[in-house]
Amino acid sequence: MWPNQAVSAWFGPSHNEENMDSEKINLVSWMREDALPLWASRGIDRKFGGFVEELNQDGSPSPAAFKRVRVQGRQLFSFSSAAILGWHQEAASIADMGFDYLKKHCRAKDGLWARRLSREGAVLDPALDLYDTAFIVLGLITYYRLTRKPEALDLVRNTVGLVGKNLAAPKGRGYLQSAGDGFLRQNPHMHWFEAMLICQEAAPDPLFLEEATKVYRLAEAFIIDGKSGALRELFDQDWKPLQEDGKIRVEPGHHYEWAWLLSRAGRHMAVNPALIQGILGFADKFGVNYGTGLVYDQVTAEGEVTQPTHRLWVQTEALKAWLVRTDVGEAERESRVKLIEANLLRHYFIRQPMGSWCDRLDANGRVHDGPVPASSLYHIMMCVTELWAWRSARS
Repeated sequence: MWPNQAVSAWFGPSHNEENMDSEKINLVSWMREDALPLWASRGIDRKFGGFVEELNQDGSPSPAAFKRVRVQGRQLFSFSSAAILGWHQEAASIADMGFDYLKKHCRAKDGLWARRLSREGAVLDPALDLYDTAFIVLGLITYYRLTRKPEALDLVRNTVGLVGKNLAAPKGRGYLQSAGDGFLRQNPHMHWFEAMLICQEAAPDPLFLEEATKVYRLAEAFIIDGKSGALRELFDQDWKPLQEDGKIRVEPGHHYEWAWLLSRAGRHMAVNPALIQGILGFADKFGVNYGTGLVYDQVTAEGEVTQPTHRLWVQTEALKAWLVRTDVGEAERESRVKLIEANLLRHYFIRQPMGSWCDRLDANGRVHDGPVPASSLYHIMMCVTELWAWRSARS
C-alpha cells in the first residue's frame, strides 16, 4: 500500500479548484455536460458515416484517413451506455447509426469482422483480430441492452462462434490475437473476458459463461504470477512468459483492469481472492508515483519503472479497481477515489478544450501533444458509469 500522506500532499492549488472542491465539476458532470455533447457533435463522420478515429487537440475534426473497427465498437458501447442512462438526448439515435454502420461496413468478404477501414468505409485490413472483436461484441451487447433487438444478440453469438473457429490457439489453450500470430497475448484475452462477462449479465447463456471461465483459468494458471502478483503480457505457444528487450513487460493499468474484472467475475463464478490481492499489491507497490498518485504506463516484472509516462486510460482503470476493493477500509477507498478523480480532471480533462482530453502525460507531468483518440471514450465511459453507480448506491 502506498503512503497515506500522498493523498493530502497532492491536493494543492489547481485550475478550477474551487469548483472541484464544491463538486460543481466532477467526472459525471464533465461526461454529461462536456464530453458527450462534443463527441455527439464532432465525433460522428457526417460525410461517410460511422465514428471518427480522432479529433485534433482543439476539438476540430482530424484528417485521419482510416477508421479502426475497434473504435466503432467502443463508440457504439459508449453511446448505447449513455442512452441507457439518459445522459444525452441524441445518444440512442447515434447508437442506431453506429449499429447500422457496423453491420454495413465492418465485415470482410468472408463474413469475418475486419480490423481497419478507409475513411470512406472500405475494408483496408480484413484480418479477424481478437482484441478488436472483443469491442465489437461489447458494443453489440450494450446496444442489445438498449434496444433488445434480436439481431444484435444474434450477431454476438455468431461472433463468439467465429472466434472459436478461426482464432483458437494451436495447442488448444486460449486464442491467437489474429490468425498466424506466433505469440499468445494477455491483452486480447482480458478484453474477451470483459465482453463475455457483460454478455452474461445482459443475456445469460452457458456459451458466454463458458468463454469467460476459460479465460479466467488461463489467468489463474499462466497470465498472473501467483508468487509476485505480476501480470505478464506476452507468451509463447506454451504460455511461457517472454522477455522484450531482455525484460518481462508489465503494465500496471492492466493490473487494475484485471482486478476490477475479477471482482465482477465473482458474480458468476468462483474467483480466487488471492489473485486479486496479488495483482493489486504488485501495482500499488511498483506502479504508482507516490508523489502524484498517477499510475505509470510500464514496469518490469521486478518492479523497475521502464515507462514513467502516464496514459489516460491507465488512470481510469485504477479508479475502477479502487471502487471495488475489499482489502482496504472505507476511508482509504474514499480518499483514493477522490485523488484519482481529481487527477483525471486536473491533468487530462478540464485544461483541454471542453469535452476533450489529453491522452498522455510525460514523466514530468506535462501534456504530451498529439491528437485526441476517440478510443479513450470507452475507458472514460466505463469508469464514469462505475463511479456514478458507486456513489448512487451510497447516497
